[in-house]
Formats: sequence, structure tokens, C-alpha cells
Amino acid sequence: MYDLIVIGMGIGGITAGIYAKRGNLKVLLIDKGAPGGMLNNIERISNYPGLINIKGAEFSSQLFEQVKDLEIQYKFEEVIELKVEDTFKRVITNRGEYTANNIIIATGSKPKYLGLDNEKDLLGRGVSTCATCDGAFYRDKKVAVVGSGNSALQESLYLANICSKVYLLNRKAGFKGEDILVEKVKNHPNIEIIYGVNIKEYGEIDGKIESVILDNETKLSVSGVFIYIGYRPNTDIFNNLNITNMQGHIVVNDNFETEIEGVYAIGDVIKKDIYQLVTAASDAIHAVSNISKINY
Repeated sequence: MYDLIVIGMGIGGITAGIYAKRGNLKVLLIDKGAPGGMLNNIERISNYPGLINIKGAEFSSQLFEQVKDLEIQYKFEEVIELKVEDTFKRVITNRGEYTANNIIIATGSKPKYLGLDNEKDLLGRGVSTCATCDGAFYRDKKVAVVGSGNSALQESLYLANICSKVYLLNRKAGFKGEDILVEKVKNHPNIEIIYGVNIKEYGEIDGKIESVILDNETKLSVSGVFIYIGYRPNTDIFNNLNITNMQGHIVVNDNFETEIEGVYAIGDVIKKDIYQLVTAASDAIHAVSNISKINY
């Protein structure tokens, strides 16, 4: 029996583990993927205090080293279900079961897609949501990036140094991202911004993207499309608990606790105004602090 099980090992989950361990709680971290979560998909991080242009994968590695240095228990397993019993919670994975008095859900979010007919078939065959992962496959080729926020801007800049041409397709008239990134994108000779357009069709040859057709009937010859139009909370496995809203966000109070006593949620899985690395870490500290005060 653990005092706390944290589901998810992104920055929020790992921060929760660090503070729980330092607070002398028996804690277990569980994640089905690599430590750091979506950090591993970020080429550069330049807005986290104390870190200057660090690669996302490098930051993930440093976080995991801290987990190991503190001897925090962790499991790389896929959580299938969370069950709430009378006096404890059961976390069921693809390899076993673990029990705890408290749970912190830190499963993050997953990318949204455009929803076009052949999109799923083209994943990995021209459609991507990770320039850091897939950008090298498009070296010296033309690609399109869809989006208007920081992710779209950052990844456009990254791809512009690999690809022969980047079309940044902004469905709006302006950008949501940081001004410093907007200026860099506008001034990059390899990036062409096209405003007020949507992709209405993927053109393909032999099961791979060769073009996109925009809703203004413009056809762009591209080998890849990178989509950054937002994210949805990764909370499907918790639907049985009835703790999410219509958008899939887990509903929490000021202490980051759900309606179920002892079940907390932090980071991208909850509804809040600002989604940043520092706010996910802050959520974790608040949740662990509350667990320590109430239970121990």
C-alpha cells in the first residue's frame, strides 16, 4: 500500500513524486511512455526559469535522473483503470495492480487533429504532430504546419532549418503565440505564412501525402503536414469515475482534489487559464501539500 500513486511522469507527475518523497510519503510513479511525456516532443525550452534553450529530451532526462537520485519508485506500465474502494484506491495496469490512499492524475494531453477523411491512414505517412520526432524525414522537402500558438511557431522555426520550405497555415488573422516567436517566424526566409485558411483535403500518392488543398482552393505541394491546433486531456481511462466535464477535463477544487476524496488531478488534464511547464509543477506542489496536511 502506497501513500500516493502518481499516474503520469511528465513534469507535473515527476514534481509530485519529488515533493512526496521529500515529504516522507511512500510514493509510486507510473507511466506507459518515456519520462517527461510531451517534453520529449519539444525541440527547445526557453521559458522555464533557470533553463536556457534546453532541449525537451534533455530536460526530461534530467528530471528522470532526479527521480532515480531520490530513489523514487517508478513503473513503466500502462494504466488501464482506476478503481475507488471504500478505504483505498486500486490502480490496474497491463502488468499488475497497486493500491494507495491517494492518487494524483497527471496524464497530460494528446494532440487534436483536423478530422479529415483519410487523416488516420496518413499518420506516419505525411501527417505528424511532432516535428522533433519526424522532421528529419522531410529534410530538403516542402512541408506545411497548421496552427497559431507557440507550438506551431516553435516547430515552424525548427523545420525551417531542415526543410526547403515551410508553409505556416494560420486559420486565423493573427497569432496566439509569444511576440518574440511571431517576429522570428515572420522574419525567417524559409517560412511563408498563409492566413485565414484551412486544409480541406490531403492529396496522396501511394498512401503518402504529396499535397494539400486549402479551402480557398489553393493547392500546395508538400510532403508532410505538422498539426498544432491544440490538445485534449488524456482522461478517457477515468470516464468510469464521472469526474470530467464535457470537454474531458477533470474537475478539481482549489486543492486540486476531485469530488472523490483522495483523488487529485494536475497539469493539462484540468481546466485552467494557463498551460505551462511551471504551472504544471505548481499544481503538483499544491496537491502534494494538501495530501500531506490532511492525511499525515
